[in-house]
Amino acid sequence: MVPKSLLPSAKCYHYVGLAPGVYAALDLLTDGGLGGCNAGIVDLGDRTLVFDSGVTLRAGRELYSAAKKLTGRTPYYLVVSHYHNDHIRGSQNFLGAVEVGTTLTRELIATKGQAEFEWDRDNAPSQIAEMRILAKSKDEGDREFGSFMLPYWQGILASIPEIKLRLPDMTFDNGLTFQGSKRVAQLIAFENGHCESDCVMFLPQDGILFCGDLLFVGCHPFLGHGDPMKLSSILERLAGMKARVFVPGHGPLGQKKHFDELQSYISTLSSQARRVIRKGGTEEEAVNQPVPDSFADWLFARFFYESNMRYIFRYLTQKGGRQT
Repeated sequence: MVPKSLLPSAKCYHYVGLAPGVYAALDLLTDGGLGGCNAGIVDLGDRTLVFDSGVTLRAGRELYSAAKKLTGRTPYYLVVSHYHNDHIRGSQNFLGAVEVGTTLTRELIATKGQAEFEWDRDNAPSQIAEMRILAKSKDEGDREFGSFMLPYWQGILASIPEIKLRLPDMTFDNGLTFQGSKRVAQLIAFENGHCESDCVMFLPQDGILFCGDLLFVGCHPFLGHGDPMKLSSILERLAGMKARVFVPGHGPLGQKKHFDELQSYISTLSSQARRVIRKGGTEEEAVNQPVPDSFADWLFARFFYESNMRYIFRYLTQKGGRQT
């Protein structure tokens, strides 16, 4: 664990020491944590690197402050794993840091990331109103969902007036290696896994892999911007890397078994959708199936199960119902 004397006033993250000079910033997820995603802080020896910047300006400010306190220097590099809002909107707080991402991620932030920002700007007030209603619902599932998502949308709305989406200054296509005086950090790019372009960060000397949203632990993943078949093969490759600690994009620290669990999630939902397709059923019939028992207690069930089932149903329909 990180010594308490070194911690900033944590509002968004819980900081866990993984190796000397390497920290996971785990999104608190409760009490209005507003981190949005997990992040990482790495002391390369001569420079400090931060992996992902959170969904709000507050998350970015906290990560910047934490990196400075934990490593003794301001961040030199900020790596963004992909373009989704919960990983990039704290980036403007990293003044003076070189932002790093894949070439495609840079393009996606400028296009889809901008479109997502505009949607949030226009719809955050109505989302807050809806979550307040759900938080008072008689249905337990609705209450939990509304209470969980209300701080998220409140944080989004509070950030909107100041947000200026930042594009990576340094880009790469397949991989990039940082040679520090204490350790090496390797960035590895993947396409069409979680989304059109993701990167992970591997610290070979420490056996630590920051997975971004290619790994969710104890949470329903978001599948709607990638290819389920491609994601399964990526998960197999990541599980085969020589790492002892896996930091997911969301959820607690992971182990190799969590890659198997995520692959099982994909295959289980695919089987559910395939049965409906074989019977000539509709997308709504597929969606109305209950969440499988194995995943019923995972976070984000209300948020992602329906969208994932819709996506897989359409994916399989387009592919003629073939196996994934």
